[in-house]
Amino acid sequence: MRSDIAKRAVDAAFERLGVDSQYGSTPCKLLFESDDDVGIDFGGASRPVGRETIFLVRDSEVAPADGGTFTMNSETHRIVAKPVLKDAARLVWRCRVVLQNA
Repeated sequence: MRSDIAKRAVDAAFERLGVDSQYGSTPCKLLFESDDDVGIDFGGASRPVGRETIFLVRDSEVAPADGGTFTMNSETHRIVAKPVLKDAARLVWRCRVVLQNA
């Protein structure tokens, strides 16, 4: 019962707030978790700052993989780390991406 409630809540959020996109050739909706400056540790004393963008996509729509791409509004974003299912119900993939055609 709880998983059904969680799925309905996730579906409602994506339908209302999601941005139309494509993963490869598969249509999907995305939510944005962050687009912030983050410190990047290269093992040294300095911490350069880089940009991190997180896309959220429903597990029921796609199964994203490291190196896969999302396209929306003529922009392509490449997944740069293994996507993870971090929510308790395991319904939403969290994908760290970079703008590929900048």
